[in-house]
Amino acid sequence: MAFELKTVELSKGKLSYHVGGSGQPVVYLHAAGGIMLTEPLKALTANHTVYAPVCPGFDGTEGNDGLKTVQDWAAMVAEFAEKVVGPRFDVIGSSFGSWTALWLAAEHPKMVDHLILGVPAGFRFGGKGGLPADPDARFKALYAYPQKITSTPKTPEVMANNGRTYERLANGVQVDEILSARLPSIEAVTLILLGTEDKVVPAEAGAHLKRHIPVSQRAFIFDAAHSIEVDQPERTLRLWTSFLKRGPGYVLNQGPEAA
Repeated sequence: MAFELKTVELSKGKLSYHVGGSGQPVVYLHAAGGIMLTEPLKALTANHTVYAPVCPGFDGTEGNDGLKTVQDWAAMVAEFAEKVVGPRFDVIGSSFGSWTALWLAAEHPKMVDHLILGVPAGFRFGGKGGLPADPDARFKALYAYPQKITSTPKTPEVMANNGRTYERLANGVQVDEILSARLPSIEAVTLILLGTEDKVVPAEAGAHLKRHIPVSQRAFIFDAAHSIEVDQPERTLRLWTSFLKRGPGYVLNQGPEAA
């Protein structure tokens, strides 16, 4: 099902968002590269209403000086959800989006039902991981199989603005210690997804989240770099749908689909 681009006026300004599908609501929070409507995300609309808000300053949207941290962006997402989505919903994050999703789940525990953290940023212990500065090396770090990209390429100007907006919100933080202390308070049933070939998010990040989020499970997607949704779309979708359907049962009884 196709996505529709809409806007909504919030207390801190205008917010653009993509929406598509029908069924149980899912809020998708994008990575630092901006929105990418991947094949798993499109397929999810068969049984879910998917909302994908665009952080102001990304993908050609107007910036918002009131947003200074990832926590600020999570607060704006919470207001968006209250106004547009509903009182309780599932959340899927990708990298920077997972960092945002963690703040959302920590600050608003009653909002978030199932929480999927794809290649979560914000926990680069010992300075490990991160993206190379060289554009070619950066591209190789993001994708094991770039030929699988189906979305329209972003212009160099948009990509540069996306990067600047992310850096402003991240504030150079490699390990979000304040958020880390809040992890045990997260009530959402949580799935942490990592790519076996990912060098951007270190494996320690997933282990740390698994250790401190009370009801959580970690799974690895084989033969995927940082962009797991692009590199392995079928495996990603299978894990998403199984987890969203089974919830705590997925965590307690992992079964073959968690391999």
